[in-house]
Amino acid sequence: MILIKPGGYNSFYIMPMKKPKTCRPVVHKKGRNYYHKSGYVKFSVILLYAVMLITVLVLTPSCNNGSPHENEPEAIRDSISEYRRQITDLNEQISRMEKQLTEMGERLPAQEATRVRTDEIQLVDFDHYFRINGSVEAVRDAMISPEINGQIKRIHVNRGDRVNNGQVVAELNTSVIESNIEEVKTNLRLAETVYERQKRLWDQEIGSEMQYLEARNRYNSLQSSLQTMESQLDLAKLRAPFSGIVDDIFIKEGELAMPGAPVIQILNLEELYINTNISERYLPMIDPDDRVILRFPVYPDFEDHVPVHRLGNVINPENRSFRLQLRITNPDEKFKPNMVATLGIRTFSAEDVIVIPSVLIKQDVQGHFVYMARPDEAGNYYAEQVYIERGAESEGKTIIESGLSPGDIIITDGHNRVGEGDLVQIINPPDPATVLNQ
Repeated sequence: MILIKPGGYNSFYIMPMKKPKTCRPVVHKKGRNYYHKSGYVKFSVILLYAVMLITVLVLTPSCNNGSPHENEPEAIRDSISEYRRQITDLNEQISRMEKQLTEMGERLPAQEATRVRTDEIQLVDFDHYFRINGSVEAVRDAMISPEINGQIKRIHVNRGDRVNNGQVVAELNTSVIESNIEEVKTNLRLAETVYERQKRLWDQEIGSEMQYLEARNRYNSLQSSLQTMESQLDLAKLRAPFSGIVDDIFIKEGELAMPGAPVIQILNLEELYINTNISERYLPMIDPDDRVILRFPVYPDFEDHVPVHRLGNVINPENRSFRLQLRITNPDEKFKPNMVATLGIRTFSAEDVIVIPSVLIKQDVQGHFVYMARPDEAGNYYAEQVYIERGAESEGKTIIESGLSPGDIIITDGHNRVGEGDLVQIINPPDPATVLNQ
């Protein structure tokens, strides 16, 4: 028989050994020697890894110095498969021996502790939300069009310009109206002279009353005509209905504009609506006085709790939904109309329950579990796999129905690097005032 005996840390030597006289298994604690029915062999997990390395080193030269056909791709693939089979066999032997050590009450070879962070389980309040998408709409958004027909004479603004309330942004061609105004003014001056003379004669009781009335009527009629034309002249100027930004211009100078056809779009981004349509089955769950969690996918760091501005009073018969609307301020003007928003609407609340981040929950064939940090008698912490029953989930947090208790220490950072029974090093003390349930 041959004994492969450790000769120190990370070294070994080979010596002959005799078969023991007895076949009864004996364990010598000091030297970790194991006597089996097949003979005397002293094993250790570290030594098996050394055997794996020697096997690979010994077999590798044989591949390089073999016959020429051994350098063919097929031969190389066969060699790789053989090496993998040997590694698998050795790993299985290591696993069996580690299991034997565990059954004998012995610790496995010393392992390096995995650094983790933990939190202490506490009872907290839980709010359940459902998410739905909405769209942004400007509170003040206007498509400006003229009130009369006419040719665009001049556009005074460009896209992106800021305008004030009442500012002239475009003008129509008013040459015909201006000519008519001049003609009316001329006739008005004549009518005024005639009227004044007829009035003087009438005051002296000279002339007929009919001539006086006709002169006065013509004078008043021309005054009214002049005022109407001057109003039409003012209608030829397109003005901003509020202060805002010129977002788009739809017609060029020289083109014909008509009532109802948009010429310029002006909007103000200081206040916005957030609109969404919600299924009627959620109607009993929504409190009009409640607040909604508002987020924007393009701004992942933004979150705000906004009160409900308005609930629709009519169910849409086509999709069985009703309108919910929020109103927000937008001082930086970073939110734009038609931008997608995400709304979190609360449906129910629970008090004094165990809540953990959903990302900590893992799953295998037996169910869902988390990793806890459990101390031993010596004060060392080991990872323990604890199976749980999940409850409601919302906003990245999950209610735990069973499996955990207040005061348990759960691994929150490093849970993906540990397994059942792994030695862990807690780099932060368990602190009740943590972010676990905030």
